[in-house]
Parts: sequence; C-alpha cells; structure tokens
Amino acid sequence: MKVLHTGTLDVNAGGPAMSTYYTLWGLQQQGVEAELLMYPLSEGGRLRGDQVKVHFAKAPWEHKLAFSPTLKKEIKNAGSFDIYHAQGVWQYPTYALADVAKKLGKPYVITPRGMLYPQDIAKSSTKFKEWSLKVRLLKDLNQAACVQVTCDEEMLHCRNLGVTSPIAVIPNPIEIRIYEEKKQDDIFRLGYLGRISPRKNVEGLLYAWANLKEMVNNAELLIIGGGDATYEAFLKNEVKRLGLQNVKFTGFLSGKEKDEAIASLSVLAMPSEFENFGNVILEGLIRKIPCIATKGAPWQEFETHHCGWWVDYSQEGITSAIEKALNTSREELAIMGENGRALLEQNYTVEAVAIKMKSLYEWILKKSNKPEFVYL
Repeated sequence: MKVLHTGTLDVNAGGPAMSTYYTLWGLQQQGVEAELLMYPLSEGGRLRGDQVKVHFAKAPWEHKLAFSPTLKKEIKNAGSFDIYHAQGVWQYPTYALADVAKKLGKPYVITPRGMLYPQDIAKSSTKFKEWSLKVRLLKDLNQAACVQVTCDEEMLHCRNLGVTSPIAVIPNPIEIRIYEEKKQDDIFRLGYLGRISPRKNVEGLLYAWANLKEMVNNAELLIIGGGDATYEAFLKNEVKRLGLQNVKFTGFLSGKEKDEAIASLSVLAMPSEFENFGNVILEGLIRKIPCIATKGAPWQEFETHHCGWWVDYSQEGITSAIEKALNTSREELAIMGENGRALLEQNYTVEAVAIKMKSLYEWILKKSNKPEFVYL
C-alpha cells in the first residue's frame, strides 16, 4: 500500500509537523509506503526527522493560500499511490490533492487539523472561509473517502458544518522514549510551550501569575516558543505593566535546549481557547510532567487518569488550576507525572496510532471491515 500526504515536516510548523512525521514514520513501520509532498523549508527550517521520504514542490507564489501553478503536476510526478491524504484545509495543496485524486480515480482523506472549529473560522478571514466552504471545500470534504479528526468534538463541528462523509477519530501520536534531561532544582516552574500567537491566550498565564501575587514569589513562569513578534512584544509589555519579576521568555528552542527547558518544568499549561488536540500536552506527559488544559481541548483524560487539570476556558478557571498546582506537593506531582506517561503508553504511541491509520486505509481500499473509530 502506498500513500501520499501533503503537509509539512518543517520543525517551524510545530505540532502539525511533529504529528505528521510520527504518523508517516509509524505507517512505514506497519509496512505502508507513506510519503509526503511539501513546499520548501522556511528560512532556518529543517525536517522533523529523516525516516520519511519527502518530495519537495516548487515554492508557492504567495503564502496565504499557498498557491503554486505547478503543484498538481508535482503531485502526479511523485509516483503512483493507492490513497492521497491532505493535512489541513483552506489552502491550495488540499484542493490540488483532491483534484489529482479525483482525476486518477483514487480515494483521498482530509485531516482538518482543527481548522473547522467555529472559533478558528471566526478568528480571521471569516467571510473568505465561509465563501470557500460554500463554493469548494465542503464539496471536497463530502467527496473524500474519509475525514480524519483527532477527537469527538472536532467530529461534531464537522457535522455541524455539513460534512456527510465518513469521519475517523484518530489521535495524534507521540514517540515513547526515555528523556535523559531531568529537573535540576526545587523551584516550582510553570511552563508554556508552543507558538507565540494570540489564539494561544498566553496572557492568561500572565494574569494568573499577577492574581496569585505572593503565592508565586518563589516560583517561575517560563514561556518557550516563538512566532508572532507583535504579540510577543505585547506579552513582554504586560509583564512590565504588571510588575512581574519571575517570567522568562526563551524564544524558539529545539533539540537539547528544548528538552532541558521542558525538563525544568513542574507543570505545563496550555491556556488556549480551543485546540483540536494539543500536541504540546504530549510533550509534557511523555516527560512525566502534569499538565493544565482548558475544556476547549479534548483532555478530559486528565481527570480520569489523575495527570493534570482540565478547566473551563476562563481567567478564573486558569488561575484556579495554577493555584491548585502550586498547592500540590512534589510527591503528588511526581505521581501525576507517572500517570500521564502511562496514559500515553496505553493510547498514543506511534505504533497504536499507525495501526489505526493503516486499518482506516485498508477499509477505504475495501480490504477490511469498518473500524470502530469510523463514524458514518
């Protein structure tokens, strides 16, 4: 079985690059020839790994829609494939892949990556997205052999938009390995990891820090990541305005620097209004770090597995969770960390996700029965 994905493995893309890489790598280990076609790396970018075959297309003419007049030809020239799989929506590569698959009479899959959440549609270019959905995207989604999402909530949003094709609920994977880096001090350190972007609500952590006052005098807030320079400047100005002395910005980190920074954390927080998954949570749990996530993300398992705090998306909810974390003993945090690691080993390994993805492909190709995680 051969499958071609479109998307990116550029580390600067963050979570999508990580989950796409591990998905394709896992599929290869299951005997599936999984390859990816992507545009050239961004400035300073590099591939997430070297275990996946990559085809590079010519750079797009512009970046908002990522249009390239040669892309369809490049998809065809990549080789002969049984299934085509597009990562993301709204941009030209998904439309091009669907067109090529239709012309060749091959099935295709679309993974929206949270881009069909109503909050995401409302964040920017709303009129354009509504128009695109009506004129083209909904048709492509409904002609897909399957739409793959990461959680039940994302499936519900797809259905509410009018998606009638089969939907598979398959989470993102994480590589299960041992991290040598360990916490080197006794300081309670709350961390944010990911792209610095307004939709991530990083300021929610700053306001919680300010509200908790003397409780965080001996603690530290570490913000790991880069991205929107204007938003980052706003955050730093808020730190000054609020008179916070124990907040640090690391900028974008990778490799050993990133591993050491994450290892220094006591708790990892994802204060976003919504996330269809939240790969940063995997980065914390795999390192035995308890996490905080809002109920805009599908992490109710924090409660059932006692490995973090799943709270309402509100300043009060975020602040309350951080206060609870601060009042949790180091011994209890360690137990929660072990629970989080165990959760990933049970449900989110590269192998477990790849087995599901392979069974989805086999069902699409009429080689097996419908998997239980596929909803018609």
